[in-house]
Parts: sequence; C-alpha cells; structure tokens
Amino acid sequence: MLLDVVKRKVAQIGPSTLMISLPSKWVKEFGVKKGDEVEVSINGRNLVVGTSKLKKNEPLRINLEGLNANLIRYFIYSAYRIGADDIELTFEKDNVVDKKLGKTLLVHDIINSAVDNLVGFEVMTQKNNYIKIKEISGVNIDEFNNTLMRIFVTLLNTSGDMADAIENKNKVLLERIKNLSDRKVNKLCDFCHRIINKGGIVESNKAPQYYSVISTLEDIGDSLDEICGIALTDEVRSKEVQKLKELINMLYRLFCQYDKNNLDAFYSVKNEVKNIKAGGRLKIELSKIATYCSKLMPELITLNLENGN
Repeated sequence: MLLDVVKRKVAQIGPSTLMISLPSKWVKEFGVKKGDEVEVSINGRNLVVGTSKLKKNEPLRINLEGLNANLIRYFIYSAYRIGADDIELTFEKDNVVDKKLGKTLLVHDIINSAVDNLVGFEVMTQKNNYIKIKEISGVNIDEFNNTLMRIFVTLLNTSGDMADAIENKNKVLLERIKNLSDRKVNKLCDFCHRIINKGGIVESNKAPQYYSVISTLEDIGDSLDEICGIALTDEVRSKEVQKLKELINMLYRLFCQYDKNNLDAFYSVKNEVKNIKAGGRLKIELSKIATYCSKLMPELITLNLENGN
C-alpha cells in the first residue's frame, strides 16, 4: 500500500515538550480543527496519528448527457461508493432508454429510484435539468463490521429461504426472494465500499482485502439471485440449495470467529458444491459460487494472519 510520506521538523515549545505540525492535506481531508482530539499510537520507531473523523469531500458534479438509464445508475452508485457527500447531476433530455427493461423512463424517476438504494442519502433539490443528492446521516466508523456481518446474514437467510421455498414448491416466495434479496445485498455492499473509501477502517492496510471480500460477496448474491430465477422455471432440488446454505454458514462463522482448523472443512464443502451433479445454468452458478469461495480464502487468511493463526 502506497503511503504519502512528508517530513516535519521538530520544534521545542517548552522545557520538555516537542511538537510537529500536521500535514495540511490530511487536516483538510478529515476536517481536523483546533481543539479536536487525535489518537497517537506508538509502533516501534514510528508514531501513527489517527482521527475518528472520516474524509470530507468537495461536491461532485456529473453530466449525465448521452447516458442510458443503466449507465446513469452506475455513475450514481460509483459516486456514492467513492465517498462523495454531495452529488450534483445535470442532464438535458427528460427521458432516456432503459435497455434492460426495453422502454423509455424519466431521468428524474431513474435518479430517485437509484437514491432509494443508497444508505443515508436523499434527493435535496430537483429542477428541470438538475438534481442534487446529499448525505443526510454521517457514516459511523464502527458501522463497517456490523454492515459486513449483515451481508453474510442476508446471504445465509436467502439460501435458507430459497431451500424452503423450493421444498414447498412456493413460487410466490421465490419471486419475492428474487425481487428483494439481491437488491439488499447490493445496498449493503455499496455502503461498505463507501465506508472504506471515506477512510472508515482503522486498519487501513487491510482495506484492499476488505474491498475484495465485499465485491466477492456481492458476486455470490448475484449467483443466488440467478439460482432463484432458475428455480422459478426449471427443476432445482432443495438439497442443492441446502448445501449452499451450509457453505455460506461456514464462511460466515469463519469471518465471525476465525479458526484455521476449520478451513479444511470449509474447503471440502466448497468442493462438494462445485461437484454437485446439475445441468445447464444451475451447474454454472454453483461452480461460480465455489470459485468465489476459493477467492475468499486467501483474503480471509490474510485478514487474520498477523494474529498468529
């Protein structure tokens, strides 16, 4: 991880008091002011100065001209993920094409619908060709772990509910799961990405691993959504989804209470999912989830390696 290194001269302001100034870039980014408390940690020959505040960002202005409905959503979600606090959107045409739905939609409706999926954001100003969206509730530095665990719980509940619905041939429940679950997972993942990009993880050296974990969990959510869609039209056995639930539960427990002695069992169940005898699209999605779990294993080990485990 690249670090900005700055040099400071030590000044003496009393008989036994030495002082250095804080880098102006860091002070501005995190809004540190006179009278604020900072945390100073001693790490061998290094001092680490930290603050409980998160990054402050300038308003982000995005011109949506020439973008279709899907790209407008991507731009809004991306701006949210990188930590923008105020997002100003401008456009010329009132209507754009939604290629996924195959119809024309109002830009205002697209933006408002996208904002509904952003935790802590609201539309503040709407004019003919201008919309401003803004963070209305700040990100708490302690929220990251809670939100990450909620992603695991949502995936676990989704797999369990799917297995029950398939067992009982309840297509109404399957339809409800498909409409809501993946949207919730994406919403929580976007929020976690936002916290990371606003400097919301104390162990910043682990940010790349956390970012990878969250993106992979989002991929698992997408595959569960696909399997739910497959179950609405094709034959899917409940025991296949139960095995997925077992795998996700083991993954969840490894993140909650890491124990390297449980990695081998997790690896075995992952291979069982990969080798489930299924055909067509179902086999593809099961293989994807097994691959995602393989990708998560080194990240999980890295996050816990320094603990001597």
